[in-house]
Amino acid sequence: MKIMVMSDTHFRKDFFIEKSVMDCILGSDLIIHCGDFTSYEFFNFLESTGKLTAVLGNNDFRLQELLPYEQNISLENYKISVTHGHTCSSETVHLKYTDSDIIIIGHTHHPSVEEFNGKLILNPGSLTWNRYCDMNSFIMLFLENGKRPEARIHYQNKGV
Repeated sequence: MKIMVMSDTHFRKDFFIEKSVMDCILGSDLIIHCGDFTSYEFFNFLESTGKLTAVLGNNDFRLQELLPYEQNISLENYKISVTHGHTCSSETVHLKYTDSDIIIIGHTHHPSVEEFNGKLILNPGSLTWNRYCDMNSFIMLFLENGKRPEARIHYQNKGV
């Protein structure tokens, strides 16, 4: 299973997506967004793919009626928790989701792939507004039942 993981897009009404990013969106089996869409337009675009799992970010005031603060899903026999991250830190998130195999968190705009106590902890950074590196980012997560998950950070030039 090929999963595109993104967060903190902060798109306004008129948004542009590079072809390489659009190819990943269209080629994914599932899209996970960790919140901070900030607009209906990008949320509606991703929702229209029929592949979106998403949570509410701290800047998603317009989407409060549509999105939960967290999602817990099972894919390929992995328990996955998704949260924006503004209610817990990336250093302690493993304590909140003790039953999860994979924890996906956003908010910091800092991409990372880490393992801690047998858990895979992912942060895709920001697709459009990365504060801590010269490139914007997202993660491609590959899951297959019985195999170790593989997560790769993809970097994009700023101005997706």
